Amino acid sequence: MDELNKNLKQAVLDAIKKDGVKMRPRWHFLLLAILTATGALILLLTLVYLFSLVVFFLHQNGTWFAPSFGMRGWFDLLRGIPIYLLLLLAVFAIVLDTLVRRYSFGYRRPLLTSLGAIVAVVFIGGFAVAHTSLHHALDFQARHGHLPPPLGMWYGHHRAPPGDVYRGVIVASTTYGFMIALDDDGGTSTVIITPQTRLPFGADFSPGDTLIIVGDDMGTDTVRAFGIREIDPE
Repeated sequence: MDELNKNLKQAVLDAIKKDGVKMRPRWHFLLLAILTATGALILLLTLVYLFSLVVFFLHQNGTWFAPSFGMRGWFDLLRGIPIYLLLLLAVFAIVLDTLVRRYSFGYRRPLLTSLGAIVAVVFIGGFAVAHTSLHHALDFQARHGHLPPPLGMWYGHHRAPPGDVYRGVIVASTTYGFMIALDDDGGTSTVIITPQTRLPFGADFSPGDTLIIVGDDMGTDTVRAFGIREIDPE
């Protein structure tokens, strides 16, 4: 066995000499590790930012609150997620997982485990960032043309909710419901409440309240409400 090990060692040394393989200094691997860790951190922060941006958009157009009305609301929530941000999240998550698995604490774990850990961090961090003033400040800058692309495009477009989701403020009561001033285009719509309308948080509505309505367009700026709930104005 000792003779075999000796011969193997000599064969490796001979191969190194023959092919001109050079030993790399320790600082080379240290620098590579630092660059990899820095890249992974930047990707993680980017993921947190993108997810918080999705949450911000859904809050702004009201789609975030639609699941209060059941399966139809959940479907509206899924339809309201900007597809390009969803694709970016998926791509960055895969790249980040690839970088993390280069380290000993990552490559020994199953793919789903490491991806699950990344998703958990992104969700928690994204929700935390979404509840700060960051996106409101950037949105304000975008509205005044002070943000470069792609940030200016992200905050200035793709904010409209699905066609059956409405967000607005009650301006007057009517016989069968009320009239709201819509947030998205500044117009008004008459909302009709029926016995089938879902009111998960009650029906104590009054002028000045900010509402989310999921309903069916009946023409002539009239909406038959499938569900209504009040939200806090932002």
